[in-house]
Amino acid sequence: MALHLDSLLEGSPAYGVLDAKDGVVLFRRPGKEKVFEQVVAEVIRNADDRVTVIPIENERNECDRLFIAPLEEERSFDP
Repeated sequence: MALHLDSLLEGSPAYGVLDAKDGVVLFRRPGKEKVFEQVVAEVIRNADDRVTVIPIENERNECDRLFIAPLEEERSFDP
């Protein structure tokens, strides 16, 4: 299964999405720890060479955020 960045950017009841300088951050919503862990695992498993995926842990060593950065922009034309 391929990583569908567009669908991730819509957010879900388990996580919200914040725009970051070089990508986006998915942040876990309270009470949705297990579902967010599943989302993180799926994103990491399906990431390819077009994106960098970095899980971010809190002080309890729980992944509560996920940084996703596209490595290069897709162009709609050839310059």
